[in-house]
This record gives sequence, C-alpha cells and structure tokens, in this order.
Amino acid sequence: MSRTLRLVLYSTLLALAAVGVVVGALFLLRPARALAGTALNQPVEVAGLQLVDHTGATVDLAADFRGDVTLVFFGYTRCPDVCPLTMARLARAYQQLDRPDGLRVVMVTVDPGHDTPEVLGDYVRRFDPDFVGLTGSNSQVAEAARTFFVGFAGNAPAVSHTDTVAVLDREGRMRYLYGQEAVLKIEEDLPGLLRTL
Repeated sequence: MSRTLRLVLYSTLLALAAVGVVVGALFLLRPARALAGTALNQPVEVAGLQLVDHTGATVDLAADFRGDVTLVFFGYTRCPDVCPLTMARLARAYQQLDRPDGLRVVMVTVDPGHDTPEVLGDYVRRFDPDFVGLTGSNSQVAEAARTFFVGFAGNAPAVSHTDTVAVLDREGRMRYLYGQEAVLKIEEDLPGLLRTL
C-alpha cells in the first residue's frame, strides 16, 4: 500500500472517529425528556391513612408501601369507563416493564359501601395479581381522598371522581400527578421514576 493511500485511509478513519465522538457527545448532552406527569413543587407527606386491603388486613397507605414507588388511583369496581381504562393502562405499563421490583400499583375505592375487600380483590386481580385494592369506612376513604386531592360524589353506578394517578416516592411522599392524558405516557416515564424516586 502506498504512503499516500495509507495517509488518506488514516485521515478518513480519524474523520469518522471525530464524527462519532461529536454524535456521542450530542446524544449524552441532550436534554432529558420531560415527564408527562405534573411534578408537585412541594411533595405531600402521606401518613396515617389507615385502610383495609383486599385480603382484609389493615394497612397504612404510606408506611406499608414505603421502600417502593407506588402508583395510587382512586376509582370503583362498577365504574363503566375511566376506572377500567386507567387500570388497564397501569397493568400494561407494569407488565411491559416485567413487573419490576420496587413498583406497586394500588387502587383505592370511592365506593366503599359496595367495594368490600373481596369485591375489590377480584377486580384488581383481573388487571394483575400483584395489584392491591384498598377500601375502608366512608370517613377513612374520604380522608385518603382529601390527602390525594381527589374529589368524588354520587352513588354507584354513577360516582363522579377525580381520575388522576398519584406517584409516591419510596419515602411515602406524593411527588407527581398524572391526569388521563399523561397516564398514556406513564409507561415511558416509569423507568426514570424508578431510578430517581
């Protein structure tokens, strides 16, 4: 191989390497994609909310899930539309991530008169056997709803309720809220949330 040909070859390889370095640097330095959910400027400490899980055991909504990132949705089992759609979206996200350790999905009923632990257990297990259903007395559910900025009114089968999904960090603080449009992207956000919360 002639000296000129070697020089051209080395120059070409160096140019390609330089382009690779620049492209790699741009990839690493690109701004992170914004999360679809709404970050709370002042995280809300969730504490002292006693409810009953779908096995009949008394649980503390924050303390018993501490150490996990927890997605909390308020709904009811006879809901004809938003609740099953939201639970299906959460199930899809959870299953697409291969049911990751450190992630919990919890549904709290806003219809405690009907949604007994048994009814709630049957409902949440239809979406995923790992999901947790919570119920309690009217006052316990109302207190939990207030803490999570959830409003609800009416009687089933026509209960109106706030349809957000709250994200609790591993310390039991509410950090993000996902409305129905944002829930569509929660699957993309969960790996980052699991890393940072």
